[in-house]
Amino acid sequence: MPLPTLAAAVLITAELGGGLALVLGLFTRWAAVPLAFAMLMATLTVRLKGGFFAPEGFEYTLTLLAATIALAPTGSPAGRRSMLS
Repeated sequence: MPLPTLAAAVLITAELGGGLALVLGLFTRWAAVPLAFAMLMATLTVRLKGGFFAPEGFEYTLTLLAATIALAPTGSPAGRRSMLS
């Protein structure tokens, strides 16, 4: 992987910032996009060769990818009932 330090910093920012935004219900649509990209990359680069089932498989990252893809166009399921509304 080219520039692993930069990739790690971007991934940490996406996971920490995006996860926190999802928990708080802030910018859900925008937070889901980098999280979906991170799960797609984790599935394709690390987990795919381990098969489908745990502990080495990609079923968990695929589930997280599906969840974040579902959140991207729809936003928070809580809508106006999020924590900060």
